[in-house]
Amino acid sequence: MQPLTTRWVRHCLLASTFALSLCTGPATAETVQRCESPDRKVTYSNTTCPEGTTSTRKVNTSPPVAVDEQKAAKERARRDAAEVKDIEKTRQVEQQKAERTAAENKKAQAKSREKCDRAKHDLERATNTRAALQLQAATVEQMQKADREISKREAEAGKACPQ
Repeated sequence: MQPLTTRWVRHCLLASTFALSLCTGPATAETVQRCESPDRKVTYSNTTCPEGTTSTRKVNTSPPVAVDEQKAAKERARRDAAEVKDIEKTRQVEQQKAERTAAENKKAQAKSREKCDRAKHDLERATNTRAALQLQAATVEQMQKADREISKREAEAGKACPQ
């Protein structure tokens, strides 16, 4: 049986080691070692062994991991990895859809601009034709036809170029 002081010292050291491991985390908890003196008195230290004692072994202060907890942790990690994979896949699909929509919008805008430019060009041509008819001797029917053409082209330009 160990003397009362040795047990008391050992309990104090264990308690302080436990408190220290709670404060500092598992890195320092792994550095606890068992020290024995030549007369077989045992002390525990989280630094070097006291003078006159020798280190016999390092003490594992980390609690053992239960098999159920380990399985549960692996299952959570597997589910989390699957969830991350699903989220990434959804994000990629949404990004591809957004890229397709942007390309379609760009194509539609280009087509709309082209249609507007064509309508403006046709209106300009009809206006130039009407102006040319005014410079020469033209019939009333030719002038009315040119006016109808200008009206038609103005309506087309109004539809094609909303502003």
